[in-house]
Amino acid sequence: MPASPPRRFDTVVQSPDTFGVLRKLLLGRLAGSTPDAIETAFGILERDVMRVLWAESDLAVRDVQARLSRRVAYTTVMTTLDRLHKKGVLNRRQTGRAFLYSAALTVAQLRAQIAGGVLSGLLQGRDGATAPLLSNFVESVSEQDGGAELLRELEDLVKQKRRQLAKDQKR
Repeated sequence: MPASPPRRFDTVVQSPDTFGVLRKLLLGRLAGSTPDAIETAFGILERDVMRVLWAESDLAVRDVQARLSRRVAYTTVMTTLDRLHKKGVLNRRQTGRAFLYSAALTVAQLRAQIAGGVLSGLLQGRDGATAPLLSNFVESVSEQDGGAELLRELEDLVKQKRRQLAKDQKR
């Protein structure tokens, strides 16, 4: 069986609850810490499995189980791997009767997709809810150290995206 195509983690069906992830991120910020998007979006075992597969690829269920820092039942690891595969963060390929798993995304790519999924979920709001969101985002960016530079970078990204969209419309 060929390797299954990667799916986007931020699609509606496969993303974690947008507001749940956002709530955890914001609560961490309010508590004075900087929460990691992966820690917010995934459970402990999912994160542990991902760490194993970021360190080493093409592992069978039993290999992943053996590399975990704590004892976990084989069937629990198998179910976790299957769920991560269905979320699109793991690739798997069949060899004989076993599946071999590999990370489909780097840590940075996964963080970017989680952030994109959260933003997409928020921007899908109705009743004009996107204007206050964007306004607060710009305000938050400006309040950061180096905020003026970040706003220039944001403006450059918006200009690039507008050019790309115009170019795509001409095709």
